[in-house]
Amino acid sequence: MPPPSDKPAVVLHVGSGKTGTTSIQSFFRLNRGALADRGVLYPRSPGRARHLKLALSFRSDDEYDAMPAWHQMRASTPPRFRRRFHRRLLDEVAEAHPHTVVFSDEAIYTLPDAGLERMRDFLAAHFGPVHLIAYVRRQDDHLVSYYQQQVKVGETRRLADFAEEPGYPYDYQRRLDELRSALQPDSMTVRRFESPRFVDGELEADFLHAAGIDPTGLQHGRLRNQSLDATSVEFLRLYNLHLVAQGAAVGVVDHRDLVVQLEGRSTGDQLTLSEAQLDRFMAQWDAPNAAVARAWFDDTELFTAARRRSRVTEDQHIDGAHLEELMTVADLSAEVRTAVRTIAERESDGGRAWTR
Repeated sequence: MPPPSDKPAVVLHVGSGKTGTTSIQSFFRLNRGALADRGVLYPRSPGRARHLKLALSFRSDDEYDAMPAWHQMRASTPPRFRRRFHRRLLDEVAEAHPHTVVFSDEAIYTLPDAGLERMRDFLAAHFGPVHLIAYVRRQDDHLVSYYQQQVKVGETRRLADFAEEPGYPYDYQRRLDELRSALQPDSMTVRRFESPRFVDGELEADFLHAAGIDPTGLQHGRLRNQSLDATSVEFLRLYNLHLVAQGAAVGVVDHRDLVVQLEGRSTGDQLTLSEAQLDRFMAQWDAPNAAVARAWFDDTELFTAARRRSRVTEDQHIDGAHLEELMTVADLSAEVRTAVRTIAERESDGGRAWTR
């Protein structure tokens, strides 16, 4: 239903990342026209699917260099980007005259408090009531998926080392409180990213229910983020070590085209940690998870689904034959191949014999 004011209501989907955000965003892109006919706008100006310009526009100038999205856009200056983007967004909303605007950008979940407060002020000035939606995923499953995502943009540490300091707000109790405090939404929904808990067993249906949007007549796509197998992840990590040695910055390496090629060849098991390592990682969050379960779900446990254990491996290693194959896929020069081979020999796990 339209809000009582002339300003459109906002559904603000903040992630977190690795909770089916790509599927949700692709669903809204697919149904943009049908939703617009109902007065629900999924705007194009922040991004065709993911609204990556939204969170970016509220970051401070000194944060932009570390943002892959900024380097991919090649805009002139942060202030000019902000002005142009906000103007285009408000023009798009004014032209559509919707009763509800849906925004979806998982980068909002990790936006610093100052950026969240700038977003809050912007939304308060131009929109009506804000309904915030956040999904949370069991931290050990998130970790292994998040690690792969970070390797795609330059991460050089092994998964076991990465797990010691992943740089992600896994304390859901604290982070949800921070989001609510900084954004001050009129209402807020937290959902568990567990398939058995989804409405009708579908993530898209679950999100629509949380957003208060009628699913009747909407199409359901099947786009999913594809995962790399352990061999491809280790190849990328070794290649990253070379790129970083040549001056590349971790976090902004652009492997998008290469990842597409690797995804088509990734048929092996996916990388994970041992049961003992994952248990230790999860134990850190027992207390905050229990607090979130009580506060948001009136439950004693936050997550009940078992962690993924099928088609996974703890072996973060690549043999010489696979390295040569993937260097050919990446079309690396002879000079770079020599450098990556040297790195692979150096990184060979536990003195394991290196076979070419």
